[in-house]
Amino acid sequence: MKKIFLLLVIVSSLAFGNPFGAGNKSIGITVGSGSVSYSGGVLVGSRVENYYIVGVSADFFVAENLAVGLGYSGWFGGTPTINQGTIPVTYYVPTDSKFRPYAGVFYRYTYIADAQYDSYSSTGVRAGLAILFQNGYAGFGWVQEYYLNDEGRSDTTSGYPEAVIGFSF
Repeated sequence: MKKIFLLLVIVSSLAFGNPFGAGNKSIGITVGSGSVSYSGGVLVGSRVENYYIVGVSADFFVAENLAVGLGYSGWFGGTPTINQGTIPVTYYVPTDSKFRPYAGVFYRYTYIADAQYDSYSSTGVRAGLAILFQNGYAGFGWVQEYYLNDEGRSDTTSGYPEAVIGFSF
């Protein structure tokens, strides 16, 4: 009985360890779908294209619970193809449970593979709740993205839900 209890304690400590420790790294995947409306070179209007989104990201925890990362997402299946590069900074609030609130900021560059449409930059904020599991986490939250104009100011914004999964090592 003591061996079973000891085994359960060890396994539970592994299951809810801190994947957000300083020096840790994590790799995440993105899979989803999205749509864009196009009209006259601006991302609003009459023609709607539906896309499959596939991406990968990597984070490095520069301090306890603080990650800086780099991500790529490709939007495929519609015309034109869209490629996005993102630099996020995320803080995970330390708690004594497997649930960790998080908040972050990011910069994103979106390249549209058609000269008819303009590529653009955006910044944003995100917040949500990460749920720890062995060697990783899953997160669910909200993203608010601000699209920048030529002067670096936001003309438009959009909000959308996010679901993430990360594997730490």
